[in-house]
Amino acid sequence: MTIKWKSKDEARIEEIKARRSSECFPYINRGGLWYDMLTDQEKSELLEWYHAWLDAPATLVVPEKPTWLK
Repeated sequence: MTIKWKSKDEARIEEIKARRSSECFPYINRGGLWYDMLTDQEKSELLEWYHAWLDAPATLVVPEKPTWLK
């Protein structure tokens, strides 16, 4: 049996993906009623934040959550 050690980047990517699942997806997977209550500015910020999370495993940068998101 061989043990494969994860590189620092692989471990960081897994950490980012786990954080994305817990910090981002619960907001993105909300229903239409919640989205309908957002302003156009909030929708734009949410979309930008979501795309930054999707890119995070490649960029290794965790995006900052919009201040209005609770």
